[in-house]
Amino acid sequence: MNKTLWIAATGMTAQQLKTDTIANNIANASTTGYKKSVANFKDLLYETQKEPGASTNAGSDLPVGIQIGSGVDIGATSKFFGQGSALDSSSDLDLMIKGEGFFQVALPDGTNALTRDGNLYMNQNGQVVTSAGYEIVGFPNLDPQGLNITIAEDGTVSQNVNGEINEVGRIQIARVANPEGLSSVGGNIYMETEASGQAQLGSPGENGYGGIAQHALEGSNVDIVKEMVDLIAAQRAYELNSKTIKSADEMLQQISNLK
Repeated sequence: MNKTLWIAATGMTAQQLKTDTIANNIANASTTGYKKSVANFKDLLYETQKEPGASTNAGSDLPVGIQIGSGVDIGATSKFFGQGSALDSSSDLDLMIKGEGFFQVALPDGTNALTRDGNLYMNQNGQVVTSAGYEIVGFPNLDPQGLNITIAEDGTVSQNVNGEINEVGRIQIARVANPEGLSSVGGNIYMETEASGQAQLGSPGENGYGGIAQHALEGSNVDIVKEMVDLIAAQRAYELNSKTIKSADEMLQQISNLK
């Protein structure tokens, strides 16, 4: 009976973590470039009382055995990197990556990180930076006195300087072999890990890299309706596990009352 209590407890803990994941998705439904998280479960170790295929006293082999599981645990919380919806913008430096890829940013400690948040700005030195002030790696410097920045789908950047349209360079975006292996650190920033592989810069629209859409931002890929359905399912599973604990407790009470 104690085993039933512990098994149900693992179920409640797992469902609590799932609801935490869903709550974070819902909270970030309006976060630019946010990618939803998915909680994946795995079953725990089994106690084998009879091995499948074991011989019986009658000389035959058991077609099935007896294995009792010990509950459930969270195997991983993975990111779903499906494309978010396009949000119109009037800013020349609001960009969306259509397809695979990330903007690579230089952090203050000298390391590089990745982001899908294309809400960009130009600083006083003509460098293109994120809203947190991180410089975008692979973005050509602009003229702070220039006007009307134009960015083509292939990443080519042009700017009106003193009445002349000048091509100032081409954006480079990054890609990793396993995006799900990236580490989320907050602020719409992902860090490379051994699982993700090292980021490789490339030109938009070439060799599998996504294209660039100007005057647009990538919205969150969270589906609120699906998240609400998943939340209800997780809540019901939590309730069922709690009822299992209550049933096991009642059975223990009946046993303790035996004389």
